[in-house]
Parts: sequence; C-alpha cells; structure tokens
Amino acid sequence: MARTIAEIQNEILIEKGKQASLNGLTESKAAIWKLWINIVATAIWIHEKIVEKNALISRPHTLNWYREQALNFHYGAPLDPDSSNEMSLIWKDGSYQFDTTNLDEKQIEDSKIIKHCAVSEIDLETVLKRNKKIEEIEEIFSDYFHNKVGVVFIKVATVKEDKISRIDVPNELFAFKEYIAKIKDAGNQVHITSDQGDNLKLSLNVYIDPLSIFINPKDIEYYQSKISNKPLTPEEQYELDNYKFDSRNGSLILNNNTVFPVLDAIKNHLKNIEFNGAFVKTYLVDAIQKAQGVKIPILSKVETAWAKNPNDKVDPIFKDATKIEYFIPNAGYFDMDTLQVEVNYIPYTFYRDKQ
Repeated sequence: MARTIAEIQNEILIEKGKQASLNGLTESKAAIWKLWINIVATAIWIHEKIVEKNALISRPHTLNWYREQALNFHYGAPLDPDSSNEMSLIWKDGSYQFDTTNLDEKQIEDSKIIKHCAVSEIDLETVLKRNKKIEEIEEIFSDYFHNKVGVVFIKVATVKEDKISRIDVPNELFAFKEYIAKIKDAGNQVHITSDQGDNLKLSLNVYIDPLSIFINPKDIEYYQSKISNKPLTPEEQYELDNYKFDSRNGSLILNNNTVFPVLDAIKNHLKNIEFNGAFVKTYLVDAIQKAQGVKIPILSKVETAWAKNPNDKVDPIFKDATKIEYFIPNAGYFDMDTLQVEVNYIPYTFYRDKQ
C-alpha cells in the first residue's frame, strides 16, 4: 500500500536529522527547504500510487489467484454492472470485483457459497517425460491436449449441516462457471467440478485395554476368528458371517457406552483433512493410537470408490487401496455419510500371553 504524503515527509525529516551538515537550516515555517520536502514527498507519493495501481492491474493470475476468486464468488450477483441489484460484478482498479457497498456482513457471507476450493493443472514437462521417444511434433501436441495440459482444474464444494458437500443446486454451479468464464485470462481453459464425496471403507484390528473399553466376552472368540488365518468349515464361516456382535463393543465403559474412541478418532481425522488433501494411512493410524483405551491399531484394509451419480442405481465400485500409502480423493473429500468402518476389537493381554 502506498505511503501517505505525511509519512514520506516524516521519513525525509528523520533522515535530515541524521545529517549534521543540515543542522544550520532555519526552522521557519516559510523556509524554502520545507517547501521542497513537501514537493518531493508529493512527487514520491504520486509515483508510488502509479506503481501500486500498475502492480494491481498486472498481477499475475496464478493458481492461488483462481482459488481466491472462487472463494470470493457471491451467488446472486448479476454480471451486468448496470443492474439495479444491490450487489453486482464491476470492473474496478484493473480487476473484476463484487460491489457489496449496500450489504451487511451477514448478507455478504451468506452469498459466498464456495467454502472449499482446490486449483491444479498438469504441466507439459510431465507429459514429455512419459513420452521421451516421441519425435514428431504432431504426436507431442496430441498428447498435450489428450492429457489436458494447459487446463486449469478447479474443484469446489460448499458446507451443509457442518459437513463438506457438493454444490447440488444446478443454477449455483452454472452461475459460478459463468463468473469464472468472465474473469479468467483469455485463452485459458478452465474445468470446474463439484462432486459428491468419495466413498471410503476401512477394516481394522484394534487391540484395546479391556479396563477402559467395553467388549462383550462372548464376542472375543468371534473377533479372533475373523483375524486369524485358520481355515474355517463352511458351517463355521456361515456362523461367523451372520454373527451379531454386541453394539456396545468399542465404547468407553465410563461414558455409559456412548463414546466410541476408535470410531470417533477416525471420523475426526477424516474431517480434519484439508480439502483436496491426501488420505495418509500412517496419519490415520497415529490418530487412532492416541485415542483413549487403544493399545495397538492395525489398519488391515482400505477401499475407496468415486461417488455414484445420484440418478445411477448401480452401487459404487470399490477399489483396494491398502497397498497405497496415500491418495487424494477424486472429489477432494470423503462423504462421511457413506463411511464404512469395520473394527475387530481384541483385548490387549500380552502380559498374560504365553511366551
């Protein structure tokens, strides 16, 4: 931000005081040197204002710039600056801005429907590294467009009932796309998505402190059978598959079986992953390890699937991601309503096990 004329004058006076050769100047209000300070300060101020405006106008539109513009989108603001609406998109100081002069803070925040945004792109070098043997320029440019190099990808989501959610109102996403089309750089291709959260299925074997966490003694044998490699007869397998575990298993004894440390740790960890951030198996295990009553958490299986189309009656197809240390959900987040967690609770009794 450009300095004021008074600030510049003050800095010049401070510098003058450091010069012993200027101590003899008269302090009269009409002194010519004071007039020159004012003239120089004014000239510097004008220069800084020009530089500031030019910098604003010529600001490079980086990926972070697109993210800022997305988060600052106001739903309901017309693109026509001549509109009688209280809020409109106008050209000001070298960029498009929303005129919110007549709105209060609540109205402004309520109109911002984009709560989460991630912007990315694929660079040409990545494609060329995968195609080192390509010599024909036609083939290079074919890959260039096939791999969507030069396309800016924008993932957006909103928040509903304190949960990340896709923008499912068709006109909202349409309006946002029109907004980006108006403010983006000429020639740039932008691909905008807002998808239902990915599905996640987790299987764990957790050794717990039976003094802190409830486990029905009748269920222990069945839990151990599920994690053992011992072959089962068809009858035993059928009984295991249809056995009904106590719903209180895994809950804290002191909290009247209403708090489930393992499940709560998993949900809290997933909720705290930043939008379009990676799901890291080690981080999840670390979070479970800190839960009360947990001794040894073992993440045995991870499966994930893209969310199905709301009109599609086919169930999502899960893929095994157990051997992958980390991955980013396609939608940028996981759907907590479809989260599936299977936990086999095993009492931690190493101190009594036979050596």
